Amino acid sequence: MINPPSDFLLIERINQCPKLASLRSINETLKSLLDSEDSFVAQIAEVIRLDPSLTTRVLDLVNSIFFGSKDNKRISGVEEASIFLGLNRIHELLVATPVIEEIFELGKNAPSFNWEEFWKHSIGSAILTRELLSILDQSYEEEADYVAGLLHNLGTLILGITFPEHFQEVYLKAYSSIEEIAEFERKAIGWDHPKIGAYYLWNHHISDQVVDAIHWHNDPTMAKESPLLAAAIQVSDRAVTELGVRGLGKFPTPPRGSYKELSGWMMLTNDREDIELLEDKLDSSIDRLSQTLNGIF
Repeated sequence: MINPPSDFLLIERINQCPKLASLRSINETLKSLLDSEDSFVAQIAEVIRLDPSLTTRVLDLVNSIFFGSKDNKRISGVEEASIFLGLNRIHELLVATPVIEEIFELGKNAPSFNWEEFWKHSIGSAILTRELLSILDQSYEEEADYVAGLLHNLGTLILGITFPEHFQEVYLKAYSSIEEIAEFERKAIGWDHPKIGAYYLWNHHISDQVVDAIHWHNDPTMAKESPLLAAAIQVSDRAVTELGVRGLGKFPTPPRGSYKELSGWMMLTNDREDIELLEDKLDSSIDRLSQTLNGIF
């Protein structure tokens, strides 16, 4: 096993991590909208929402420029951020950032990693996080639910860029579960991917609510700022893997409905008398999501 880096080196590498790239298909669609005189901000925001890295860059930029270090005002909604930035600035983001295929060559030594599968899992988790919270009559301002679901595994991406050798050591292995992956990450690297992603997002001006939920999405009982949001991400993450969309992790597909065994599901349904109805609604959402994800790529 490669020796794990020190916390100081981890922080230094994450701080130096370049802006994340976007999928070429997303860039091309967004560029055509930006070049059209008939496009609306809402349409552009919908495309941005399909891309975790572009979402991060848009939110980082708008919060850095307009709000600086003001903790009392952070934008977490893509459409609102797009209005603040303006179409020209969004276009600049596309031009200034290389496409994902170039960044994720990872020294041309990682051909076995399916980054589209990673994106598909991220998008599915975002959609389901929002739908689950809607079913539970829980609402979040400025799209914090969607953004947190979309970016919950961003730390995996950061790890691949900043520590490619450790990344390959972790993600070329097969595991029995996603929990085992996080455990091995902590052993091999010192931090797991939720903590890496949370630190990166905190350092890039994303709201504390989103950062906290991402940090603790594998153990929502530990969340302080937004435990129910963390719980919804945990459940949605599992439900998406139940569809066979596991992202980069190599582990068996869990059986359908196993999300009901998670601590997050218990937190979300605590003291509710309509649990069976909630399960039926969520299962219907999961079935629809399966069809949606099959049509994305």
